[in-house]
Amino acid sequence: MKRAAIVLLLAALAAPAAQAHRGSAQTGYVSTVSALEPNVLGVNALVLGGDDRLRISNYSGKTVVILGYEGEPYLRFERAGVFANMRSPAAHLNRFRLPRPLKPGVADARDKPRWRRVAPGVTYEWHDHRIHWTGQEPPPGVQEHPDQIQRIFRWRIPGRADGKRFAITGFLGYAPDRRAQQDDGWSTTWLLVAGLGAVVLVAVIGVGARRARRRAPVAP
Repeated sequence: MKRAAIVLLLAALAAPAAQAHRGSAQTGYVSTVSALEPNVLGVNALVLGGDDRLRISNYSGKTVVILGYEGEPYLRFERAGVFANMRSPAAHLNRFRLPRPLKPGVADARDKPRWRRVAPGVTYEWHDHRIHWTGQEPPPGVQEHPDQIQRIFRWRIPGRADGKRFAITGFLGYAPDRRAQQDDGWSTTWLLVAGLGAVVLVAVIGVGARRARRRAPVAP
């Protein structure tokens, strides 16, 4: 019984290390802003979380409108804050990391905009599906060469600043997570050491038990 208890204890100590490794795996996708074309002085764009969210800050003093997936007005940055057009499909699709089907009648890009304030300042961030990979399976290039650094696609998000057109441009790239691979090696080594230690400990306990039985006095 003692030997079984010790083996279970060592296995429990090894399990959290493997689980922590699995939970820390990264996708390897990184989205990057290249430029504003043409540049709008005072408008800053940045991708957060690797490829998760696009953040825009408008310090230009101009009214900046970001267009949605069908070219409709989606976001409006002005002095009073940031407003979202609730008739834009993007206002509903961009609430989630991966796009979900829209319910009928929820939004229509052809309708007159219906604005609602979503932020009090000059900055707003959202899940824009134009900047990250939304497929169920990895891109073909990643499937064929998962160990190679590569560019997946270029992206472009159109907008207007005081009525003048501009675009935020960038690209999505992929790089294999070397740290995850290294951690995987360490986790495997750790588990092997733990397992070997359990075997050795069980053997030592077994030898000790046999010696104790030999030394025990025999009843007359």
